[in-house]
Amino acid sequence: MKEKEKNTPVANNLQDAAKMLSLVSHKLRTPLSIINGYSEAILSQSSKEKFSPFTTKALEEINKQGTKLCGLVDKLMFFNKVENLQPKDLAKKQINLKNLLKLCANDAISHEEDSATVPSTAAVAKRGTFIEIDCPSNLEIKSDEELMAFLLEELMANAIKFNNKPEKIIKVQCAHHGDSISISVRDYGAGVRPQDVNKIFEQFYQVDDYFTGQIDGWGLGLPMVKKILDLHDGSISVISDRGLGTIFTVSLPVA
Repeated sequence: MKEKEKNTPVANNLQDAAKMLSLVSHKLRTPLSIINGYSEAILSQSSKEKFSPFTTKALEEINKQGTKLCGLVDKLMFFNKVENLQPKDLAKKQINLKNLLKLCANDAISHEEDSATVPSTAAVAKRGTFIEIDCPSNLEIKSDEELMAFLLEELMANAIKFNNKPEKIIKVQCAHHGDSISISVRDYGAGVRPQDVNKIFEQFYQVDDYFTGQIDGWGLGLPMVKKILDLHDGSISVISDRGLGTIFTVSLPVA
């Protein structure tokens, strides 16, 4: 009976879709690496070759868009990897939560604004983007570090991305509740429309950003966050007020 359940049409369709995503991702990765490599190499010679302003700008845009597309392909490949994981596959270990949050905050800002320095304090800031971290210095979680780092960075990156204000303030708060640990990521952006709240964890679902148009991405970040939490026996909740911001709260069991 179990064998028959594994070979249902739905299961076979999901397996075929996973294989297709993996194939497409790998096929795109090689030509993109070549495009980015050559465009960077040519740009490095711009001062010697004395390119026209138009040529320099065109090369910079090619490299910028190629790098962005590489990031999207990498995310698609990571999604395919996460979707096939089982709890037994996790490499769990004790992790200092505050240190991990600092690194994730730095990376979230770096990816948005191209460069950032590793912070030495609990507050991370660059060009009007601030991530304030309120977390006990001795608080630890037992989790797969790669997956948890992705989860935390994704929540912070979303808080930055869906914020149309010149100064973006993100607040991260952690607390120990006896048998669980909570991590809340709060922004003061546009908020999520009520009709979107129940859909944002669906694969490939994207919320149209009314002030900038379609947001870049695959619509896979939050579904992966949900999957990672499922693997860790955790949960996530969302509170959002239109025009006032959104709070994502992650709850993880204490090992």
